[in-house]
Amino acid sequence: MRILVTGGTGSVGSTVIKHILDNYEFVEVVCFSRDELKQFEMKTEINDQRLWFAIGDVRDQESVFRAAKDCDWIIHTAALKHVATGENYPFEVVKTNIIGTKNVADAAERYGAKMVLVSTDKAVEPVNLYGATKMIAEYYVLHLGLSVVRFGNIFGSRGSVLHKFKEWCETGHTFRITDKRMTRFIITKEQAAKFIIESLCKGPGIYIPDLKAMRIVDLAYAFDQNAIIEEMGIMKGEKYHESLEPGRNSADAEMLTIDDIRGLIDETL
Repeated sequence: MRILVTGGTGSVGSTVIKHILDNYEFVEVVCFSRDELKQFEMKTEINDQRLWFAIGDVRDQESVFRAAKDCDWIIHTAALKHVATGENYPFEVVKTNIIGTKNVADAAERYGAKMVLVSTDKAVEPVNLYGATKMIAEYYVLHLGLSVVRFGNIFGSRGSVLHKFKEWCETGHTFRITDKRMTRFIITKEQAAKFIIESLCKGPGIYIPDLKAMRIVDLAYAFDQNAIIEEMGIMKGEKYHESLEPGRNSADAEMLTIDDIRGLIDETL
């Protein structure tokens, strides 16, 4: 079996690749991304002859089709994921998240491959450009009879607030959050990787894990029980709470305790 992972050098993509190589023997994995430095670093870290690398961009249909040829599965993690990026550079996010997803899904259809799109709770009743692009991407993938997985926040992913909070804890800095009421669904990278593979094995459809949620302020207190909190106010494109599907709100979900969060921090950092 040959598996293509787009965005393969990213937080989720690289975890998926490691999960596949660790748990499945007779596979080849193609890591597709546009970052040659990260590919070089990943090749140095993972010395496995089953892992191949392809430079390309999901925006470029030709490079996607070239990488997807002869692949049985396609796991599409490549995306521009930050809300602020979408608000400031909307068409760049459209090109990656919508046109890029179309290119990948069209390649899956051409070559008869199974495909799963990694999506986000921000696609549900979106209030920002990022969420809107993911909502459209979901519709297109499902329209072609392919699969979608929809997650909450990936705990410890690149660019996560987790790393900023760690820095502030170590320097005695005030913890800056938008609002103490804010909650988010949480999944670890390893849980996400396992769920992606399980969903692909089930066939076409949309798959949503049963996730617990976290109060963002509790993340600060998990680092420092005496943390000084500065509220900055909710930013453009943000919600106080997210929904994995209509009627399934992070404010109403089972909440991780501060001890639970400390355990996740210890596992992640």
